[in-house]
Amino acid sequence: MGSDPTVQMLIILLGCIVFILVVLLVVYFVMKVKSRPKQNKLEEQEEIKENKEQSLSPGKQSIFNFMEFESVEDNMIIQKTNRKYLMIVECQGINYDLMSGVEKNSVELGFVQFLNTLRYPIQLYVQTRTINLEGSINEYKKRVDKIGSKLFIMQQQYNQMVESNQYTQEQLNPYIYEITKQNNLYEYGRDIIYDTEKMSLNKDILTKKYYIIVPYYPVDLRSELDKEEVKSMAFSELYTRAQSIIRSISACRSNR
Repeated sequence: MGSDPTVQMLIILLGCIVFILVVLLVVYFVMKVKSRPKQNKLEEQEEIKENKEQSLSPGKQSIFNFMEFESVEDNMIIQKTNRKYLMIVECQGINYDLMSGVEKNSVELGFVQFLNTLRYPIQLYVQTRTINLEGSINEYKKRVDKIGSKLFIMQQQYNQMVESNQYTQEQLNPYIYEITKQNNLYEYGRDIIYDTEKMSLNKDILTKKYYIIVPYYPVDLRSELDKEEVKSMAFSELYTRAQSIIRSISACRSNR
């Protein structure tokens, strides 16, 4: 019977140990459950980020591959690892629809002659852009307002001269002429602003630029030439071609 208290103490101690283990296990599982959503969220964010990077990088690479663009040196565009060189000639357009029949025939004949003189391929490129006229209209309004202010001052001076009765009609005529001229200029400026704002209110104003792209492929050059020598020869050839095209196009336009 003397061993009963010892057994009871051992049982109580064992029960406490089991209780503490159970509490620790419960706390562990609770902490693990709480931390799991954060880890999943971080993993999802990292996965989304990786997917975005993977989706962006092929796009960038495909754009560079499409453009085949490396650098611009000496007014030349270098493509395809120095295997293709380009030079661009900007042209001014002509209003073909407003020409007479003789002028149209002259332009067509000149353009045909220009095409017949080509001994290398070219590309015609037309670029269309939308023009924002807001800045130009505001600047024009400022100039028209200055004209209006000047007109107002001139009218005040003229009225004072008339009221003083010290000037003859011959002396007043130059002032009348200047006032009339300034008034016509002021009214003309206001009409231009009104018409331009009305024209650009419900539609886009477009502008076009015209370019001739001249390529050069240095495939016939000797293989022992270094990179700088190839660039120098490409520039010389492209410059000659571009000047020839400019002369031909200018002659075509002057034959109108």
